[in-house]
Amino acid sequence: MSDPLFMVKTAFYIGNYRQCVKEAQKLQLGDQSLDLECDILMYRAYLAEGKYNLVLGEVQSRSGPEFLALVLLAKIMQNPSNKDAIVSEVGNVLNEGAASLCPDIVALLCANVYLQAGDYESTLRVTNSASSLECHALAVQTLIQMNRVDIATKEMKKMQEIDEDATVSQLALAAINIAMADTKSVQTAYYVYQELADKFEPTAILLNGQAVCFLLQGKPEQAEDVLQKALDKDGGHPETLINLSIVSQFLGAKDSAKRYISQVKDSHPNHPYVTRLEEKEKIFDELSSALLSNR
Repeated sequence: MSDPLFMVKTAFYIGNYRQCVKEAQKLQLGDQSLDLECDILMYRAYLAEGKYNLVLGEVQSRSGPEFLALVLLAKIMQNPSNKDAIVSEVGNVLNEGAASLCPDIVALLCANVYLQAGDYESTLRVTNSASSLECHALAVQTLIQMNRVDIATKEMKKMQEIDEDATVSQLALAAINIAMADTKSVQTAYYVYQELADKFEPTAILLNGQAVCFLLQGKPEQAEDVLQKALDKDGGHPETLINLSIVSQFLGAKDSAKRYISQVKDSHPNHPYVTRLEEKEKIFDELSSALLSNR
């Protein structure tokens, strides 16, 4: 049986957020759970575009644990410095969501809140309580961030048993192969991104995936070419700017690297990469000051 939300989900997974919203808005499925899932995907696409106030303005008045969880996700994405207060509300939403119309959606959104807060253990605890492909995919993402590719591979195999051809399963496969980083795995990841780009559209997410493959293969020039295509599609895409800064360093273009990082800092000050970079810069400055004062 075909999935009536296939195009909405696929557009979201590959990062074509405008198309996701467009597909979602024209669907009238007449099924309460499917309509709810469709709405949540649309609002998640808006969040991915940074339209936090739009989502909060439309969702805060809607009832149900699915929308309560979405509000928490919007708030932590908009203001990560307030993560402790936001995370403290997740438990109640999860309890209410257990008996909701779409418990896996509640679990997915709450797990994303934990992941945004950097709480990997809680993220995995919630994803393990659900059975959807996307919850498995989020577990894979989390485990890769924890450098547990071995366990992530087992999680990916669960996805393949459910539907190995699903877009989200293919993206999880590519992510694991990049994390493994050996020659054969990187080539496999590249082919996955290329196949999805040929089948749907070469979005910034897919092009960045290919660029990372080129970098791991020691081909920074090819990586730069692909990233420029991604930049043409979305001039403010943070991962594209970050990867361009890395490629520029490989190519010895230090001024370009600094320029790309400045752009990310200006347009996405709460991006995890920016936060980590600023923390390291602060530590470096403190150490430099301490060394100078001891001379």
